[in-house]
Amino acid sequence: MKKCMVLLLTLSISLIAACGTDQSIEENELENPVMDETVDKEVDEGEIELGNEKESTRDEENEGEGVPSNEIELAHQKELEVNVEGQTEKKMATFNRSGLGYSIYVIEDYTLHSEEPGRDALTFNHDGDFFTRIIPHGEEVDASELKERIEEHAEGEIEVIQHVPLDDVEYALVERVKSNGESTTLIHVAKRFEGELFQMTLFLPAKEAQEGVAPSMWAMLETIKP
Repeated sequence: MKKCMVLLLTLSISLIAACGTDQSIEENELENPVMDETVDKEVDEGEIELGNEKESTRDEENEGEGVPSNEIELAHQKELEVNVEGQTEKKMATFNRSGLGYSIYVIEDYTLHSEEPGRDALTFNHDGDFFTRIIPHGEEVDASELKERIEEHAEGEIEVIQHVPLDDVEYALVERVKSNGESTTLIHVAKRFEGELFQMTLFLPAKEAQEGVAPSMWAMLETIKP
């Protein structure tokens, strides 16, 4: 009988100890959950890879954005062909943008500057008597009205000329004036560039430099772009 009681007591103590151990294990697991490091690492790496792919895609999509179209299309410098006495010469010209909104390529030894509000002057650096006045008029102005105004206010003999070294002009007039015993030829032309009318007057004194200056002026005027 005594042996049976000892055996039952031993079994009871064993069961209580086992229950206490299981409960400690469960409480420890609740307080300190075990994370699967392999899974976490795969998730983290996957998120990094996705982030790089998105960033790379965004960079490709944004490539070229924020660059003005005119800077993409127009080079800073280019060579212009200038016809001088039947010979074609190539002269380096630099991109210029006028404060009046248009662009033009200007050959070395020439300068584009504002003459007065609403008009520019393209001047030969070595002799300021050689220059071209440029006046943008927009799309609404009638070229025939400009032509009539020039004819009415001409200071010298004026006549219509049929051909000038500039394609598709609205009109072309030549005027010859004298000042202080010196003769100057004025060539009045108007041309539409992309629908916008530009009035241009070349001032060409009767000097030796005229042979090279006039062809250079025509080559530069051809590059005007609104």
